Amino acid sequence: MGQYFRPGETVTTSIRDAATTFVGVPARTQTYRNLVYLAVAFPLGLAYFVGLTFGFSLGAGLAITVVGVPMLLATLAGSTLLTRVEAELANRLLGTSIHTRLPDASGGILDAVKRLVTDANTWIGVAYLFGKFVFGLVSFTALVSLLSAAGSMLVAPLTYSSAYYVGPHFGTLSVGPFESGRLVVNTFGRAVGVAVVGLVLALGSLHLLNALARVAGTVTEALLDVSEARDPSGDQNRSSADENECSADAGGATVDESASESESESESASDAN
Repeated sequence: MGQYFRPGETVTTSIRDAATTFVGVPARTQTYRNLVYLAVAFPLGLAYFVGLTFGFSLGAGLAITVVGVPMLLATLAGSTLLTRVEAELANRLLGTSIHTRLPDASGGILDAVKRLVTDANTWIGVAYLFGKFVFGLVSFTALVSLLSAAGSMLVAPLTYSSAYYVGPHFGTLSVGPFESGRLVVNTFGRAVGVAVVGLVLALGSLHLLNALARVAGTVTEALLDVSEARDPSGDQNRSSADENECSADAGGATVDESASESESESESASDAN
């Protein structure tokens, strides 16, 4: 006999699940992995921006000399290694599944340089590394502003005094706890109320930061993943192999047909004799 639920019970269960999800965010290990990823995004992005700008600008400026072009190529090759670092970082901290590959050095230096320069994934990786600096600024601003605001409100019961102010200006409002447009926390009751608001802000901030990290993981996987499903060079190699196999099959069929014709002619000659 099936189990039936009243509509009210379904709504209550959904609300309970949503509340559990909202409140349980600090207990998830992935939350802290996401925070670590966001925290290191700015220093890494700054390092990428400085390194790539220096390499490309200096190489372009020295292009008329013997060291300019090698420096440009070295910067491109270094960017492919940095994208591997970014992919591994996202795999370990964000739980993505990004497949990368090292530059193909087979066939000599000239062929390797040609593949490096003409490979679209090389330039996508360069664009990603430059964009990491912008993302790092956004993540650093979000981390500092949200967590510092929530943290300062959470410790209000321990630090409140007549000189303790929380929150922005609200014009010249002077009603209740607001004096001269500021929220004045000078009693324990107000401090506890501020701490409760800070707890809600902290939980909401963690959800927002988790969402930012998920967006970063999705973008990183879309741009840096070079698995067989997305690797055009792999498709070309497989197409060439298929064409070679078809050619071999066609050649074999031609040989078989020729052999059959020769046998038929021999039998006809024997019958004539």
